[in-house]
Amino acid sequence: MSSVKVLVTGATGFLGGKTIDLILKEGHEAVALVRSTSNREGLPKNIEVREADLFDEASLEKAVQGVDAVIHFAAYFNFYPRDEELMFKVNIEGTKNLMNACVGTQVQRFIYCSSTETMGPIRFPPGTEDTELRPDFSYGESKIQAEQAIREISKDTGLAHIILRPTGVMGEGDLYVMYEVAEQLYGGKVFALPSDLSTEFMYTHTDDVVSGFVAALTPMSALNNTIILCPDEPMSWEEFVEVMTTKLGVKPPRLRVPRIFAKFGMILLSPMKNRKKNSFFWHGKSVDMMFATRVYSNEKAKRLLGWAPKVTMVEGFHRAIDWYFENGFLKKR
Repeated sequence: MSSVKVLVTGATGFLGGKTIDLILKEGHEAVALVRSTSNREGLPKNIEVREADLFDEASLEKAVQGVDAVIHFAAYFNFYPRDEELMFKVNIEGTKNLMNACVGTQVQRFIYCSSTETMGPIRFPPGTEDTELRPDFSYGESKIQAEQAIREISKDTGLAHIILRPTGVMGEGDLYVMYEVAEQLYGGKVFALPSDLSTEFMYTHTDDVVSGFVAALTPMSALNNTIILCPDEPMSWEEFVEVMTTKLGVKPPRLRVPRIFAKFGMILLSPMKNRKKNSFFWHGKSVDMMFATRVYSNEKAKRLLGWAPKVTMVEGFHRAIDWYFENGFLKKR
C-alpha cells in the first residue's frame, strides 16, 4: 500500500486526534488543520500543523496544498444547538468552502464525516445507504445538505469523494451522549425509565470509526460512495441499562412509567437542567430516541473498504466507563 499525505480537519477533536494517530501508525503522513484558537496539546509533537478557517477561502487554499487526501471532521455537532443557523453554516457552507479549495490541487479524494442521523429512525431495519432519509434532528438535516453539496461539487469538478456515515460514537474520550448517560446513572439522577425499553440501537466504538476513515484512504472501489460505519450487532435499551449500571456498580432505576410520562417529566426538568449547559440527556425528545430503531447494515463498508468492526457495544461501553473513572470524570466511591 502506497503512502499518502492526509489533511485532517477537526484535528484536535474527539475523532480527529485518534485518526491522526492511526494514519501515522499505518505509515501515512498526516497534516493537522486547526483554528488559531485550538488547543494543540494533544497533537503529536512532530506533526505539521496548518491554521485555517472554514470561512476564509485564502487560508483553506493554502492549507490543502501538497496533500493527497482530506478527511473532514470539523463540524458543529449538537442535537440541541443553541445557534441552529450557525450549525447549518458551519456544516454546509464550511464543507463546501473546504472542498472547493481542494479542486485543481493535488487532492485526489475528499473523505467526509457524515452521520447515520441523516437517516433518522429506521422503519425497516437494518438501514442501508439506500434507506429513505428521515432525520428527526436539525443536525441530521445539516448533514444531508452537506452530503448533497459534496456530490454536486464532485460531479461538477471530478474531485472524488467518499461519504462515511458513522452511527453515534462512544469510547474513551467521548464526553457527550454516553458520558452524560453514565454520569446521570452513576449519580442516581435517573429516577424512572420508560416501561418499554425493547427498541434496538447501535453505537460504534471510536477505534472502529477511526479505522473506517483510514481504510477509506486508498481503495478505488470506495470512491464516490456513501458508506455506513456501524457494529455487527445492535443492543436494546433494556440491555444497555443493564450493561451500564452493572459496570458502574449501581442499581438500575426501579420505577418504570409510560413513555408519555417519561417525556413529560423530561420536559418539565429541561429548563432547569439546561440552564448552564445545554445537555443531550435532559430533553423530552431524547426520550423519543429510545423508541426509534437505529439499526444499520455494515455490509457495504466490509465490501468496499475491507473494514470490519472489532469492538462490540458491550466492550465499548465498558472501556468508556473505565476511562471516565481513570481520568476523573467519574469519581470512585
